[in-house]
Amino acid sequence: MSAPYNSLRSKLERAIASYLIAQNAGTTLDTLPEHGRTPKIYPCTVVRCAMSRPEIPYSGNRIITVHVCVRGSAVQESEDNPEESHTAFDERVATVMDTLLQSDTGGSDMECIARGINAAGRALATSDPTNNADMADFTCWGWHDVGEGDGDGTSAEGCSWEEVLMFECAACASNIDG
Repeated sequence: MSAPYNSLRSKLERAIASYLIAQNAGTTLDTLPEHGRTPKIYPCTVVRCAMSRPEIPYSGNRIITVHVCVRGSAVQESEDNPEESHTAFDERVATVMDTLLQSDTGGSDMECIARGINAAGRALATSDPTNNADMADFTCWGWHDVGEGDGDGTSAEGCSWEEVLMFECAACASNIDG
């Protein structure tokens, strides 16, 4: 039985993080929902659902702005290869971006991402019902790329990098996809 609450942004954060992990674009230690208690240690990918708005008023259907933040350390770790940490950061960004920009049609239709997010989210409900029972009642039916940019620039003295991948997701807090 699903938990008796409707926190769609939380559900979406957990489902997208789980999808990235299932696609080998991260691990449970470094790919996390923003609103979790696990420490975010660099390098990491953090999924943040920034805001939502009704798709149609009073329908329960929401359009949610999603920020997938890839963060990495800018500290030079190798004297032999001073660009090593930046190269690793760029590779992580590319892996996450490629994972979230797939299409089954070869075009702009990214329904396969929405289906993958649903499957990953629902798998959480069965693999960890104590913490994720609410994930059984959740559907993402649309996934759209809206851009990318630098993070908020709050890193201490330039010691880290952040690339923010931005998406919009159409979703609701019910299992409606059959």
